[in-house]
Formats: sequence, structure tokens, C-alpha cells
Amino acid sequence: MNIVIRKAVESDVPQIISFTMNTFPWGDYVPRVIDGWVRDGTAYVALVNEEVVGVINLVLLPTGVAWLEGLRVKSTYRRHGVGTALTNYALDLAKAGGARYAMLMIAEWNNASHGLARKLSFRPVLNVYGGITRGSPALRVTDRDEIKRFVEEALDKTNGYFCSTVNHWVCTRADVDYVLSMTREVYISNGGVGFNGGFSVGKPTSPVRMEMLATERGDFEEYFGMYIVYELAL
Repeated sequence: MNIVIRKAVESDVPQIISFTMNTFPWGDYVPRVIDGWVRDGTAYVALVNEEVVGVINLVLLPTGVAWLEGLRVKSTYRRHGVGTALTNYALDLAKAGGARYAMLMIAEWNNASHGLARKLSFRPVLNVYGGITRGSPALRVTDRDEIKRFVEEALDKTNGYFCSTVNHWVCTRADVDYVLSMTREVYISNGGVGFNGGFSVGKPTSPVRMEMLATERGDFEEYFGMYIVYELAL
């Protein structure tokens, strides 16, 4: 089977939506975001006989990490190497773009995707839990020196990884300066330390209802599940 991969264009969107709208029992987020990915020029598609049969999104982060997300393959073309071809294509682009690592996130139950990640030599580096927080009493910290201290402690606990749910879910290797550049305030409770970008080290912690990833399950108002973050050195 001849698989052709290229950057996605606007006319590809209807086909992408058609095979991603019911990926999971609850649907899929790709139809909601694919227009933006295409506008940003970060989405790539696989074609067989000019039919769009797969898609992946690649974001080059300022941390030297290439974030891969939204890998989807049309059901009638699964187990034909389309996912592998798309991922390898994205990895080649990441290397050419100067990325030192590639990272991606897979839901705990998605065995097929875990198998592909391991086949391509990705290794698990972080477990996170996703959902919508209830919003609960928490101390807000806005002093920059105090925030820096909490950032340093957080990165020490995660071995240098940091996540965000702003615009889209993303996890990356990070240093203190990078995290500080995106952090206005920190939320402190007995169960965890939350950051305004939608990440908690410990249990999900936020004084307001918001989408969040956390390193411990905790108590979400709406729980999405556990996810495993993988990394590959390029």
C-alpha cells in the first residue's frame, strides 16, 4: 500500500472529521480542533489513492520538545502501517526543526497506541490524571519569589516535566524559566500545588472550576482518566 504524507489543507478537514467524530465511545476532540491545527500549519495527513486515511498534529515547543498529538487512522486502514508512517514522518520533521525530544500522551486503556509508542522506542516518563476540577479553597500565591520556589519544588517532584491544558493538553521537559514565563499564580492546598496553566503536582488543586492535569488522582468534578506521557530522544 502506497502511503503519501503531506501537510493538511482546508479541503482535508471534512474527511478528517468524518473518521474522527466517533473515535471513542464519547466521541473525539479532534473534530473540534482540526480547523485550528490546519490554520496553524501543524497538522499532517496520510493519503492512500488520494483518500485521507490518517492525521497527526506536531507542535514544536520552545523547550526543544516536539509534541505529537491527535494521531488518528480511518478504521478500514488500521493495522496497515499508517500510524507508524505518520509518526515517523512527524519525528523526521521534529529532528529537522531542531527538537531534541519528542513527547506524546496516551490514555491508560489505549493498548494499541501504547504498543505503537513502545515499537517506536518511546519510554514512559510521567503519569497524569485529567478532568475538570471542582474548585475548592486554596491559597493563591502571586509573589514571584514564592512562585519560583514552588516551581522549583514541582519540577523536582516530576523529574523536570511540566504540563498545561491551555488551548490544548501538552507536556514537556521544562526548566524554571519556562514555567515561570507561563505562571501568574499558584494554588496551595493540603493535597497539591496547582498552577494557573492547568497542572497540579499532587491532587488537582484550583480555587475555580477548570480543566486540569494532575500527578495524583484526587477528586475531580468530571474525571476523564489516567494518561501516560511518553518521550523519545531524537
